[in-house]
Amino acid sequence: MGWVLTASGSLAGPLEFLDRPPAGHPQSEQRRVERADVVDAGTGAELRLTARPGGALRASLTWAELDASKVVQPNGDFHARIAGRQDVLVLVRTGNRLRVTRGDQTAVLLLDGADEDGLDLVQAVLAGSRAARAFRGVHRRLSQQSRESAPGVALDNLDVLLGILQGDTGAVDRRAPARREAGWRVSRVSCGAAPTCYAEYEGEVVAAWDDFSQCVDDVKWFPGLQEVCAFTWLLRAESAWFRFIGCSSIPLKVT
Repeated sequence: MGWVLTASGSLAGPLEFLDRPPAGHPQSEQRRVERADVVDAGTGAELRLTARPGGALRASLTWAELDASKVVQPNGDFHARIAGRQDVLVLVRTGNRLRVTRGDQTAVLLLDGADEDGLDLVQAVLAGSRAARAFRGVHRRLSQQSRESAPGVALDNLDVLLGILQGDTGAVDRRAPARREAGWRVSRVSCGAAPTCYAEYEGEVVAAWDDFSQCVDDVKWFPGLQEVCAFTWLLRAESAWFRFIGCSSIPLKVT
């Protein structure tokens, strides 16, 4: 079978070629996302992804006295706990509700509406949290390779959630996905091959970002709704990550 130029301008070749990714294919990125255990070279922080009974995934980061973990359920609900510097912060998402607890303070925020009162209460709970500062400080120093590992992506989502809650308007903008040249890429569809797990993951991340950008532009004159756009993007990005982990069959320890 020879090469075929498709209507979209991409090249279709023999199926055997698909086992050897062409130049420019994000193979190194895929390998990073598939790493379940990482020791960050710069900080010495340990990142790990394990499976939990019932299909949940647990991402964790430990460094010195900092202990952060996030358990994500198949339906998108999660339970995150950050402990450090004699401070404990807990964030629990159940459906469209996010509960934030620190000490004897608790606040609830609705994620699917302009809940400015809820956001004010959450920010009051987060104010002065040493655990949040420690986590975000260590996370900021992680290498790109660590942040793009299997546990790193989940912890990066936790960092951007904290950024949104604390009014860090650049937290989302810094996660804009890289766009690859369409050009001369191999068309798996033309060859009858299904898209790879990573291609589906990357495609959904880019689509979620495009929808987020449009959402922000649509509601720019309405206070509180840009946070809704950000929460929606974040949940879609995390859902894409969860599906990728299951699709790629990364061997995970059960804890």
